[in-house]
Amino acid sequence: MKAGTPSLLGRVLRALSVCALAGAPMGVLGAGAADAQSIPPPNCTAPNDSQCYKEIRIVNNTDATLYAVIQGSRQTNPALNNCTEGDVWLQRALNDTTKCYKVDNDYYIYVNPKTGIPKGETVSVMLPWWSNIDVKKTLGGDAYVDWWRGGRIYLFDDKTALEESYKINTGAYGQKVVYVAGNGPKPKCTPQQTIANKCVAAELGVYMVRPLIPGSAIQGQTPYQLNEWTFADVAPLGDGGQLQTLMVNYNVSNVDQLYLPVAVAAIRPGNPVGYMGTTMSVGDFRTRLIQFTGANADQTNATKWPIYNNPINKKTNLRKYPNAGIRVPSALLAFNYYMSPSYVDGNTALPEMLPLPKPYDRTKLPTDFYNIFTNWQNCTTAPYTNCPLKDWYAPIKQAFDASYASYLKNCYKPNKSPAYMKPESNNLPKIETYLRFLHGWVPFRVDNFVGPNAGCSNVDVPDLPQTTDSPAKLGVAPVNYMKLQYDFEQLGMSGARRFNPYTQLIHGSTDAGYLNASSYAFSIDDHESFQKFEGTGLVFAVGGPNGLPLNKRVPPALPPAYDWYTASVTPGYQQGTTGWKAYGLCSETANREFPNDVGGVIGLNPRTTPAPCTVTFEDTTGKLFKLKILKFNATGSLPYQIWPQFEDTPQKPFDPTVMSCPNPNDDWCKYTNERARISDPEKGGRPTFSLSARKPN
Repeated sequence: MKAGTPSLLGRVLRALSVCALAGAPMGVLGAGAADAQSIPPPNCTAPNDSQCYKEIRIVNNTDATLYAVIQGSRQTNPALNNCTEGDVWLQRALNDTTKCYKVDNDYYIYVNPKTGIPKGETVSVMLPWWSNIDVKKTLGGDAYVDWWRGGRIYLFDDKTALEESYKINTGAYGQKVVYVAGNGPKPKCTPQQTIANKCVAAELGVYMVRPLIPGSAIQGQTPYQLNEWTFADVAPLGDGGQLQTLMVNYNVSNVDQLYLPVAVAAIRPGNPVGYMGTTMSVGDFRTRLIQFTGANADQTNATKWPIYNNPINKKTNLRKYPNAGIRVPSALLAFNYYMSPSYVDGNTALPEMLPLPKPYDRTKLPTDFYNIFTNWQNCTTAPYTNCPLKDWYAPIKQAFDASYASYLKNCYKPNKSPAYMKPESNNLPKIETYLRFLHGWVPFRVDNFVGPNAGCSNVDVPDLPQTTDSPAKLGVAPVNYMKLQYDFEQLGMSGARRFNPYTQLIHGSTDAGYLNASSYAFSIDDHESFQKFEGTGLVFAVGGPNGLPLNKRVPPALPPAYDWYTASVTPGYQQGTTGWKAYGLCSETANREFPNDVGGVIGLNPRTTPAPCTVTFEDTTGKLFKLKILKFNATGSLPYQIWPQFEDTPQKPFDPTVMSCPNPNDDWCKYTNERARISDPEKGGRPTFSLSARKPN
């Protein structure tokens, strides 16, 4: 494979990452989306085109010069008018569903590629929804670029890393994008009167990425931090694909790697919101990464967790990326690497990640990473040595074994399929492959990319179970998977028993040496949540809080409720009355903030919630409200009879064996309504085990 040419799994990973933000939940509304009112597309004709732009603002709180590249992403998704490949976002933006508007290429906006973003300074770019391209002057280009759907930003603190792609794309083989004059918007520096902006307009270049030219695309070996967004909400195609809002949708994702500490927040003048990510300094951040990985002083090896290779030139004694720091892969990317190793600049003497034992021997991999192999085998294979949670693992293994069996039956070609997909003696792939798909939470759906009939569709290999699926369809598998990712919390696992130490690195406490970052550690991370606000753009604060609209972390998502697998408790709310501020689970204090004053549904997993459990609510005036849950049941087969069957009445709103009021005279608690149905006809036969409280009084 040529250096700079994306590998098969690189393309798979990229697709996963972009789809996470351009599809559900980032790009579509949840329940009720079909009923939401559609809106007209924004006016993109100057001078009345302000709604056509969102601001991307980067604040440099580090001691180094930073560099940024903004990406408009390839769009080859199903679209309206029976388009198998297209972009419904562009169809709605341009108010034209007669064309598919497929986007075959990625596009890069280089921001200050020569000047950079100096220490303590801010750079701001106005990013339009779309740009129209002169295809006659842009060889192989698309008619339009979509900057808002699955948009990305790459942040660098090493100029060599930035210049790897910049020099190629500005060179003889590069393809600068030429816009049709006067016909549509284009990226531009934010006006100085709006913000103290160090954006250099003369350096703001836009280029089409040409993956077949080595170095045109930013390579996996390159040290950078990645973040993503989708601006605007478009309903699912089945619901009409209507444009519904121009909201700012984003999260902070460390699903792939850790390199720079970044905090991201929506720009909402006059109504600021908190940030996601971390405001940790670069020095503190990298110290913790070194401790987690056990990297040596010159970062040529690691004893506990793999690191990316920044090779040292033996003649000059200089690193390939002279100013770059430590870079740490997620479990997903590390398994992806050991499944199918790649090399720096294609040089097989320079593995992209370290260490890479030769000959390959997984037992010689860093200890905490190798423990994932051992723990998985212990928890999924008799006699289940050193695995007290084997029952949590069983449905996950069942789901992935079935997925691979479908792949073998319908897609695998012995002489054409990738070598890493080959079945071994147990009729499963090698464990590196198995765990790579497991930690990506994706089915074994890999095209052969050779000759006719190379595709592998969702008919051949169905999607993995979802939390809305019944136990018979293994819906408990993703529920257990998300809980196991946090086994160091409620499940009490440590050391070699952890499912994924990388999740603990992201979310573990700073006192214990971890990052405590509000970012995604894995692909379906319910512990944190994407954010969605009315807003004019996003601010990316790197290495500290300066420049954030509000120096306060946004509250995490509520513990999720799943009809088949959890109970729930919901505080009441009425528009225009006192709202809710905080809550506490199994706590006499309200020690967790609500994401908003509406409150919301709080899920309680009967396998991990102790009983009795006092649930405490605090309203926005500071008044406390309490109820006590007396018992949970998690025995027998799924779905569990969490509480005895019960129908609330005005005379008896809840079962006194299930719930009590800490203060018997509490006029708030005593009106809590319980519903306990193992098969609820109002929910299509799904269970209901819920407590619904009143609004604050």
